[in-house]
Amino acid sequence: MKKYIFFLLLGCIVLFTSCLKSGLDDIEDSDQCSISSLTMEYRWITQNANGYDQLSRQQMTLSGTTPNENNEIHITVTVPSASSSFPKEVRQHVSLDGLYLIAVISSAAKIIPLEGAPSLGVPETFEIGKDYRYEVTAANGKKAVYRIIIEDFIK
Repeated sequence: MKKYIFFLLLGCIVLFTSCLKSGLDDIEDSDQCSISSLTMEYRWITQNANGYDQLSRQQMTLSGTTPNENNEIHITVTVPSASSSFPKEVRQHVSLDGLYLIAVISSAAKIIPLEGAPSLGVPETFEIGKDYRYEVTAANGKKAVYRIIIEDFIK
């Protein structure tokens, strides 16, 4: 019986230990607070072959998705052509109302919208030429404000 308990304890020790030995402090002290890229997508509900609802999505084509030296991102949103996975009937409904904006930011950083800017990752309404500001905060507290401006919407 003691033999089984020994092996059980030994197994637990091996199972519940971490292999990560270094690099943990690097993230806590990181001063990186940047947006590396942006994407926008349109989402809609379709029914699969079994009649169940299924989330479908189509990524918009964006130009200028990386910030310039002034932390500004000027983008042109282009709706892709219709295809088998993006039907013409769905494409007709795509506008700047209801798009999802997604930002890739630095590890361990946080991003918040400022001054009424649309939230990220949820359907929002966007306007051409409007200045949207987002604050990115690094793990060590350093902050940077980014401006996102939609220059054009091409359908």
